[in-house]
Amino acid sequence: MIFARLIGYFFNRYKQPVVIGEIFAGVILGGFLLGHIGGQSFSLLGFTLQTPPLDFTGPDFTIFANIGILFLLFLSGLEMKVSTFKKVEKTSCLVAILGIVVPLVLGCLVGLCFSFSLQVSLIIGVILVATSVGVTVRVLMDLHMLDSDVGATILGGAVIDDVIGVVLLAFILGTGSPLLFGLKVVAFILVFLFIGLKTMGKIMRIGEKIHLPNALLSLSIAMLMLLAFFAEQVEIASITGAFIAGLLISNTVQSKKILKDIRTIGYGLFIPLFFVWVGASIDLSAFMVIGPLAAIVVLVGILGKITGCGLGAKLGRMNTKESLQVGIGMVPRMEIALIVVTTAIAQGVLTGWVAQQLLAVTILLTIITTLITPFLIKLTFKI
Repeated sequence: MIFARLIGYFFNRYKQPVVIGEIFAGVILGGFLLGHIGGQSFSLLGFTLQTPPLDFTGPDFTIFANIGILFLLFLSGLEMKVSTFKKVEKTSCLVAILGIVVPLVLGCLVGLCFSFSLQVSLIIGVILVATSVGVTVRVLMDLHMLDSDVGATILGGAVIDDVIGVVLLAFILGTGSPLLFGLKVVAFILVFLFIGLKTMGKIMRIGEKIHLPNALLSLSIAMLMLLAFFAEQVEIASITGAFIAGLLISNTVQSKKILKDIRTIGYGLFIPLFFVWVGASIDLSAFMVIGPLAAIVVLVGILGKITGCGLGAKLGRMNTKESLQVGIGMVPRMEIALIVVTTAIAQGVLTGWVAQQLLAVTILLTIITTLITPFLIKLTFKI
């Protein structure tokens, strides 16, 4: 935690995403750097000292990382509103749809060209789908363009493709018949959204009436865990249930009372540990042999978003300059991309050297797209 906070602060000080610093902390603490001295004995002034084991990919630490994933998706849903989807304009929908289809198809083709299986190739495509809303919003706020037509379109499109990215991940990680699983995903989402929208407000009011410290917060976390559990029971990734739980609670009047506490618990403990786990899981030797794959995936990830989202904006009757701004604004990848690859690894869909390669490629993709986007957006607004 100390490493994650300090290195995250260092990155934030230089206006870079904190999450990259937390991942880097995991790399330092993992089995490829400081991890080598874990569990070793040293003699000092006649005393024998033994360093604690530093296993940040073992089952004990992985429990914290898995809870971190759930909190991250729970917060993503908690910070949205169902009404947001109803208000999304035609342009945002077109941007989102084409911004999903083009990267997904291109990513899948890249995987097949490198002789990966269809399932692994689809995972590469899904990695390229979701835009990082946090990075995009931060850049637009710095440019004072969040309230513009371009800003609203980017935000609406990013929200939609994040949701679809999670659904696609749940679909790909499922077992059995794809058609049956697709129906299962749709049924799960519709049933829990319908029941949840009808009952979640009443459940949260019960939490308010329980006169115990933070009873409402406890009930909210219970809803998170219950929906994640039910999602797992029907062979859907638990992160889907966590996201839906957040989305349902976000539409209650009590959501504002718990949001700060959920952020405190999530970002204060579990979420940084998830990204430390991501960093510790990286096999640094994988970076030595991913050259062509990494270069092509990163290039496709950038051009796919600019082309797909830009075309969607153009079809939505934006001018060429605005379409380019929208396309570039949708380039950053971060949390969802990392969640896709790490969840696929945790579920055993990605294993061995393939898992290490795609994790390294995804880390590189998030770093490059996050770093170049502010520069490219500023450049397009100066044209």
